[in-house]
Amino acid sequence: MKRIGTTLLSIFCLAAVSLLQDARAQARGRELYDLMGQGRLTTTTGSGQARWLPGGRGLLTSRAVADSGTRFYRVDVVTGQESPLFDGATEDAIRRQYTGVTGEEPTGLPFDRFTFVNDGRAMTFTVDDKHFLWDFGTSRLRQLLRPEIEPQPYSQDLMRGMSRSQLWNGTYSPDYTHFAYVKGYDLYITNTVTGEEKRLTSDGNEDTFNGRPNWVYPEEFNQRDAYWWSPDGRKLAYYRSDESDVHKFPIVHHLSPEAELELQSYPKAGEPNPTVVLKIIDIETGETVEIQTNSTPDNYIVRPIWLPDGSEILLRRLNRHQSVLELLAADVRTGRVRTILTERELAFVNLQDDFRLLEDGERFLWSSERTGWRHLYLYSLRGDDIAQLTSGEWPVGSIVRLDEDEEWVYFTGNTEMGLETHFFRVRLDGSSMQKLTTDPGTHRISMDPTGRYYVDSYSSFTTPNTANLHNADGSLIRNLMTTNTARLDSLALEPPELVIVKAADGVTELHGMLFKPAGYDPNVAYPLVVPVYGGPHSKAISNRYYHSSGDQRLAQLGFMVWRVDNRGQRNRGKAFETETYLKLGQVDLADQTAAVRQITQRPYIDGSRVGIYGGSYGGYMTVMALLKEPEVFHVGVASSSVTDWRNYDTIYTERYMRTPQENEEGYDLGSALPYAENLEGKLLLMHGTIDNNVHPGNTIQLVDALVKAGRNFDLMFYPDNRHGIRGAAGRHASKMRIDYLVEHLDPPAYPWEK
Repeated sequence: MKRIGTTLLSIFCLAAVSLLQDARAQARGRELYDLMGQGRLTTTTGSGQARWLPGGRGLLTSRAVADSGTRFYRVDVVTGQESPLFDGATEDAIRRQYTGVTGEEPTGLPFDRFTFVNDGRAMTFTVDDKHFLWDFGTSRLRQLLRPEIEPQPYSQDLMRGMSRSQLWNGTYSPDYTHFAYVKGYDLYITNTVTGEEKRLTSDGNEDTFNGRPNWVYPEEFNQRDAYWWSPDGRKLAYYRSDESDVHKFPIVHHLSPEAELELQSYPKAGEPNPTVVLKIIDIETGETVEIQTNSTPDNYIVRPIWLPDGSEILLRRLNRHQSVLELLAADVRTGRVRTILTERELAFVNLQDDFRLLEDGERFLWSSERTGWRHLYLYSLRGDDIAQLTSGEWPVGSIVRLDEDEEWVYFTGNTEMGLETHFFRVRLDGSSMQKLTTDPGTHRISMDPTGRYYVDSYSSFTTPNTANLHNADGSLIRNLMTTNTARLDSLALEPPELVIVKAADGVTELHGMLFKPAGYDPNVAYPLVVPVYGGPHSKAISNRYYHSSGDQRLAQLGFMVWRVDNRGQRNRGKAFETETYLKLGQVDLADQTAAVRQITQRPYIDGSRVGIYGGSYGGYMTVMALLKEPEVFHVGVASSSVTDWRNYDTIYTERYMRTPQENEEGYDLGSALPYAENLEGKLLLMHGTIDNNVHPGNTIQLVDALVKAGRNFDLMFYPDNRHGIRGAAGRHASKMRIDYLVEHLDPPAYPWEK
């Protein structure tokens, strides 16, 4: 019996060891979290990236060839067959002329990348800070003599994508004979043939910006450019921004014994804006015409567009409330303007980039939300409303392509209450509308310049990233990319769950996604973590593939992760979007709170351990949640947070809240500061010390309020970091956030982690 018992015990132990080994082989908890952070859980075959050649010539691809540099190939759209993009004579001519200009003798083409310009009639490339233009018609290479632009001090984060901006790169005239750029606060040009420099404006200073963007237009209107060449290259239209009444906000750089002071023109809600006028200067004579826009600190001048014949320049003027938008046409000789059309809304007009001028120079496409849903219209430049092209209780996304030869307009649209994005086309007379994408999901479209083909890259809740090539009528040509999820599938993750909950009004349906730890026990109550942004013009939930997302990864630490789209966000029509109008921090927070209350009714979610985190508007939502709803939210990590809308800029804040003078109650109820005494949970505040978007004063003011209220909290500042905390600081902030949530929410550990 003793021998049998010993044998059975040995078998039992061996089985237990085997089970433990199997469990370890099936990564869980922190091990799985780290594994997912390494990436490479899916692999793709093919590519969905479409580099279209101009003129419907096909697709472009390239490969590095040993001892021959980079070779470029044209890919036939239908067959997929490759052929050299440049014939032997062209390559020889480029090499020979390049040697003649530079004295260098490349073994292959002297460049590994280039840009088609002038509708494919020429191309530009750069080698060792020297710039060249190749003309396909004349087979001539010319070096473009121009200065290298030195970035202005503290301009590195003036706008998103600064390295690609006009301010850092300048702009060529249409014929490439001149190059325009800004030095200091004035506009210059250089003759690219002679290298001669000419100063066009001379009154620029810290209060007067000529051709240089201010801070608020790029950030809030995505108006990155500040000057525009006329079609004939003889004139430049440019912004003159008067910043003299705009507060100069001090930003201190502390990482040197003698701190440096950066002064930023930053108009805060209710305070004076810059006054922006549009001027047109003749580059030969210097004669300047000011467009009669009646510019004041209480209106905005945006989206200048030259007509092809150069006779007029179109622009849009918004009132300060951004509730009235006028499309204006200005005579470039006299500066006089006429109104083409006017959009009016009770709340705010969303700027759009759907203006497309037809080849007749008389008609144009336009999109409007006047019906409560963004739809497409055909207008004349006289202001005649010719036709409404689309209609229905769903919004158009954006115009993808206008094919005048076949009289089709191709565009995206948002359906299923904003969950899906699809591709459509409609005739220029509004007839024959077709939905071209048939698979459920979120579709991203790249269409060739002639409107004959398109690449559809999409995914859905159940379909990983896929790309297909289609004819313009939607018929399939071939698959371009598939995703292999075998390794991801082997992890046996819980599939993300789409959950419909009710908004705080008890009526409106909201979309949420719930992520669960792999192998979770439904008899165990897990803490809930809510990643949040929640601000206007954002959207988190759509029908796309979430299986390897950051939220899915976070769940593996033992959290239930819950993300929900509150009212006030995009793609569901104007009524849904304007629910938060004049009430930021009220309706949106109420919806997030209501959603948490509903999802925590599930027995495996512990409603007494709820964490929330976010940055920027998400940081604002986090501090508001901890301070206004302390019974629902218990742990928060807030980064780069607005804490009082009086601290934020005019264009964004007043679009949704009007001014503090007009909406004092809304600003008071939307401020975190008066609620500091309500803090009961654990709150970590993080901010970059030179944040020029949401100034660190926001967090400092909240710190002051919390101290005065006698509340304990945690604080982390990141020296010399802007709104996006990056690099080593970014990695530190990410780890600190995770550690904070784990420490204070105490997710259940897996057996082998205890």
